[in-house]
Amino acid sequence: MIYFIYGNQSPTVKSQIKKVSKEFLAGEVPDEFNFIKLDGHNVLVQDAIDECKYVSLGYEKKVVSLENCYFLLKPKPKNKIDSDQDFDALLDFINAPAMEETLFIVSVCSSSIDEKSSIVKALKEKGKVIQIVDPDEKGWNEYVKAYLAKKEVVIDKDAIIELADRTSGDVGLLINATKVLTLYTDHIRYKDVCLMVAKPLEDNAFLLFNLLLEGKNAEAVKLLKDLKILNVEPVTLIGQLANQFRLLNEISYLNKKRYSKEDIAKELNIKPGRVYILSKFLFNISESYIHQTLDTLYQLDFDIKSGLVDRYYAFELFLLKFKAQ
Repeated sequence: MIYFIYGNQSPTVKSQIKKVSKEFLAGEVPDEFNFIKLDGHNVLVQDAIDECKYVSLGYEKKVVSLENCYFLLKPKPKNKIDSDQDFDALLDFINAPAMEETLFIVSVCSSSIDEKSSIVKALKEKGKVIQIVDPDEKGWNEYVKAYLAKKEVVIDKDAIIELADRTSGDVGLLINATKVLTLYTDHIRYKDVCLMVAKPLEDNAFLLFNLLLEGKNAEAVKLLKDLKILNVEPVTLIGQLANQFRLLNEISYLNKKRYSKEDIAKELNIKPGRVYILSKFLFNISESYIHQTLDTLYQLDFDIKSGLVDRYYAFELFLLKFKAQ
């Protein structure tokens, strides 16, 4: 029997692996002899196949879980063991008659799989597929409520909404945030979530971008200092900030081409509301200054990574000096 489990949510993927393994072993307690966990990033596929063929002494059934299967991704990342991999052997094994006494689980924590891959096609044809789908906004809010209720967490309604917003569809982040909050207090309130759980990085970068273009440099610096306490690195913020300016530059270009706001949103694959918000900033900043800012951010990123400047001081100086023109 073969299972193919994949999706962006690592905790949910692991939970599904545990669930199907438990069902297959039918009451037997998983241990190092009847549950073999292999890292697909370091273990050759032919070795995983050999493990499936070995008889587990003392047990009627066995599970072999090959995780982190990078070779199923699109684009496929480079791996030093690629030249030794026997993917044809894996394909033959998947297409062979099922081994009733062994459950072979192939998994990867990503939804970006290569649908054209012969291995992926074979897994979908011959195996049972479990795809972990990312919840939409409404579904995520319900998931957060259900998770907190299951954990018997005492939390106010407005705190639940804020926690759902700050964890932004990330199950792992929700689990970690809940652990931190329950250690901090027995009754979680809105202010506790604001204090203990950081906003999504993209939200902070967008807020930083807004403050700069509105001329609120001092507030931008204060935000940087708050993020420093949360161990957010300047190079990460620089990358996110550069993305905002790059997007603004693309909107400026399409706007000059007489694209409508809706067409721009479709062309750039973003929400129309975001186009409307960013378009307003085009009155505050010239196209040439957008290009100049991107060059400055690139150089700043290079200088920090090269160890030529102090990362926090240099980025704070950039925020203070920025003046839209």
